[in-house]
Amino acid sequence: MGIRVHCRHTERIHEENIHHCCQHPDGHNDVTEKCAKETNFRLPSPNEEAIEDVTVDQVMSGTCWAKCVFDHFDLLHDRELNMTKVRAYYQRYHTSDPEYEKEMVNAYDHCHSKAETAAEDFLASPLIAAMNSDTMPCSPVSSIVMSCVVYNFFHNCPKNRWAHTAECEETLAFAKKCKDALTTM
Repeated sequence: MGIRVHCRHTERIHEENIHHCCQHPDGHNDVTEKCAKETNFRLPSPNEEAIEDVTVDQVMSGTCWAKCVFDHFDLLHDRELNMTKVRAYYQRYHTSDPEYEKEMVNAYDHCHSKAETAAEDFLASPLIAAMNSDTMPCSPVSSIVMSCVVYNFFHNCPKNRWAHTAECEETLAFAKKCKDALTTM
């Protein structure tokens, strides 16, 4: 029997827990922790500091945090993601898990081609357009790319990494059917 999904009933969906659905090797991360302290961004917990541990909503509210992380690794140049640096980062820090490296590089590769258009759309939205540059202290480009990566990591999780819990199965079914109901999905 399949999962019944009602797009208006989001109370059973816990978007903040999706990082438990697709297992990843990261845990504590000095760079994300340092950037969180510098920008007053709240990470999920001391053991959940990977980029995949935060929701899209959290990333978008933490534009300065995402920019700090990307700046530290020198991943963004003139609003363009430097895929050579992304590949080098994952090859250097995740040598023991080449499958994870490949998944993440694919997610970044997919997202970097959409980043410019997504950034322009985001900046043109009425809410953001009403703000002036003084009220938006950091460019949202890093957050947009990072949000896309989180989204892709969740939706394209290999079966051997997927946590087959009722909550994860229900959240994935909900995300696929109700595309605009959750920020992260």
